[in-house]
Amino acid sequence: MKVLVLLAAVVACVSGASINAGWVLPAGNIGTSGILRKDGSTDLFSHDFAHRIVAIGPSGIILEDGSPVQLDADLNMVGRSKRSAGYVSKAGSIGFSGIVRTDGTIDQFGHDMAHNIAVMGPSGIVLKNGQPIQLDENLRMVGRSKRHVVGDTGMITDWGQIIQFREPFTKIVSDGPSGIVLSDGQNIQKPAQ
Repeated sequence: MKVLVLLAAVVACVSGASINAGWVLPAGNIGTSGILRKDGSTDLFSHDFAHRIVAIGPSGIILEDGSPVQLDADLNMVGRSKRSAGYVSKAGSIGFSGIVRTDGTIDQFGHDMAHNIAVMGPSGIVLKNGQPIQLDENLRMVGRSKRHVVGDTGMITDWGQIIQFREPFTKIVSDGPSGIVLSDGQNIQKPAQ
């Protein structure tokens, strides 16, 4: 009878969750109950923390609410990282405070814009409200994206017009200098430049 109770307890602990058992790394081990470093030091997780773990990886832990717990090279918790610190390219660097180009010119962002950045990459910045800011090859802001955003039931043109498709999964058949023709038969005139 003791074997059955022990087996039931093990099965209850493991459950069907997608948590991996942990990671064994040169710096130590990460598991669902804590961290054991090669120098013998440990960080034991509380009951609540351990039961909120969704995934464990070599650089950190993801909790049920989506918050990441980042680990450094020595498996010490370094706090939560909400976003990247910036982007570096051959043309310069993009960060939350602005853009520094290799030619020495800069664009410094104001307080409101710096706190409104959701993500940045080599071709631009996306603000928290979804607005894209496109950058050219020299990291200069060129305004709106030159591409249309197309979904299953509609699209937003590069000039900001919202189009509702007559048929789902409509495609752009022709995109010319004066307008767009869609596969559902709609003709969209472009604004004068």
